[in-house]
Amino acid sequence: MSENQSKITPFDPPMSPNKEYQEINSYVVFWGLFYAAVFALAVGYLCLKIGQTVDAFAPVSVMAMGMAIMLKRKNSFPENVHIQAIASAGTNGIGGAMFILPAFYILGNNSLSYFQMAVPIILGSLLGVLIAAIFRRYFCEEMHHVYPFPQGRAAAGVLTSGEGSKAKLMIFSGAIALIYDFILSSLGWWQEVISSTTFSWGQQLADKAKLTFSLDNESALLGIGFFTGLRYAAIITAGSFFSWFVCIPVIYYLAGDHHMIVKGKDILLANAPIGVVFREYVRHIGIGMLAMAGVIGLLSMSNVVISVAKNVMTGLLKRSSDTQQSLQRTQKDIPMPLIVSGMVAIILLFATFFHTFFSQSILQTVLAMVIVVVFSIMFSVVGISSIAFTGTEPVSGMTIFMIIVSALILGSVGMHGDMGITAILMMSAFLCTTLGVAGNFMSELKVAHLLGATPRKMQQWQLVSSMLAATLAIGVLILLNQAYGFVGQGALPAPQANAMAVIVKPLMEGGSAQWPLYMTGAFFAVILWMVKVPPLAFALGAYLPMEINLPLLVGGLISHFVSNSSKDEHLNALRLSKGETIASGLIAGGAIGSLISAVLRIMGFNYFLEEWVETPAATYLGVFVYLLLCTLLYKIAMSAKAATNDSGLNKTVGS
Repeated sequence: MSENQSKITPFDPPMSPNKEYQEINSYVVFWGLFYAAVFALAVGYLCLKIGQTVDAFAPVSVMAMGMAIMLKRKNSFPENVHIQAIASAGTNGIGGAMFILPAFYILGNNSLSYFQMAVPIILGSLLGVLIAAIFRRYFCEEMHHVYPFPQGRAAAGVLTSGEGSKAKLMIFSGAIALIYDFILSSLGWWQEVISSTTFSWGQQLADKAKLTFSLDNESALLGIGFFTGLRYAAIITAGSFFSWFVCIPVIYYLAGDHHMIVKGKDILLANAPIGVVFREYVRHIGIGMLAMAGVIGLLSMSNVVISVAKNVMTGLLKRSSDTQQSLQRTQKDIPMPLIVSGMVAIILLFATFFHTFFSQSILQTVLAMVIVVVFSIMFSVVGISSIAFTGTEPVSGMTIFMIIVSALILGSVGMHGDMGITAILMMSAFLCTTLGVAGNFMSELKVAHLLGATPRKMQQWQLVSSMLAATLAIGVLILLNQAYGFVGQGALPAPQANAMAVIVKPLMEGGSAQWPLYMTGAFFAVILWMVKVPPLAFALGAYLPMEINLPLLVGGLISHFVSNSSKDEHLNALRLSKGETIASGLIAGGAIGSLISAVLRIMGFNYFLEEWVETPAATYLGVFVYLLLCTLLYKIAMSAKAATNDSGLNKTVGS
């Protein structure tokens, strides 16, 4: 770590650490909370409709900058940074409500009150903010040159794009990405997921050798890959290749006569679709890897945990005001004693809530709280590391693993049936929200680090906006259940909640889990650690579908070629910086385009060419336009000139 840091010149953030800025005022609070509420409502519906979330940073940043221009705000830059951070709460913790709680309705439990559903989401949101605050210095400062934080850097790029000629490049690439992803999602002019099975030779390969190849050509994924870099993108993709090119063929070969249930029908595994085998078997190996990667991550970060503990003890023995005064403005967090006392209070409140409504004994409550606390800390490290590397977080996979462990432990002390299902889903909602907020909010704290905002102010208002977003999310859930429901014809799909319901019900009614597969993944993660391959990055690839991972490799390769295109290191840095500006535009424009498409889809707009998009011609066209997008990213990045003297995050790269 120190060796890597010593080789790289420190950057100068746009907001100087040695100056004071008016970062929080009534204007910031109003618009930040307003956008948080809007995105809690919109993205909540989106989660239940199509099972996807959309990050708030891109549209909120654009709207905040536009509002500042319209109102001629003189202090717009620090204001926009915090408006975007406060608004991010509208999507950060939405998974806990929309990925877990609909499972109650799916399982026929309509007796839970608004209060009972809101408590785990609100408390989980608050705990996630505090966990992110504890680890901020490590992930954002000490490991500044190790973790790429693609979403955080993209957000910082968008917010700084209004200054200098960099804005033109950002607007250009963002507009292309917006149009590109809008056509992709709303019109279907070309195929989004380029798959080998579209072609006859690919289908024969899948039938005979059980091998498939797929790539999602969304512009945002390409931009994220550019930020991720070649090393970690290659490791992530290697994990994907391990699942799809090694594990799946082996399972077909060894267990072809095994019977499995697919859509209510009993079929031979040999006749099951490859995607079903991945979801039902291979993905569990990835879950085991993720769990063990969390353990390894905690053990490898033991010095960090010890350092945090020392800071807590120091804060308890010294006045927090003295400690804060010795730090620069950009290093000030919520005082550690307040963070720890807040975490303890949250855990005690959740324990009281859990024991009052769902537990049958003190022993069950104590075991449940131990499980929640251990997994919250362990998987928060995994989730934050995942966000730091790839911009995505396997929240559902980590939550599924906790469900399985909880069912095993709590079942041994008499927690079964409907009460057991309800209790474990409440624990899952709390954990899922905690993980989502901790991981995504760390990206916002990285934005603060990159731009020079005050972390403490960002943390304080994230607590407020998280409570607002959580409260609104439950209201959205109840209203949508009344309007559409989650079962039967015309119901909202809620794919993650359906998966949780399918997993938890048999476990609490005497079923079993895929322990051999989890153990296989766990031991493989240990082997990866022994040969010095980051197990988390590999596990992410093994857990997530190939089409999501492969674009990261494409973006990472472009980043590698750009950053090693010359013997002049300064020129390479300029080209890489210009590429990051374009990648930021791709991520932001792609996010806005996807959001517009989702809203239009919900409103009934349907001009998608469903028959055409499944043809080989649409796939060929998808390959062609994707190559054009890749070429655009590479060529513009390579156009940076050596004579340019600008450097750093907030500087414009020469054309």
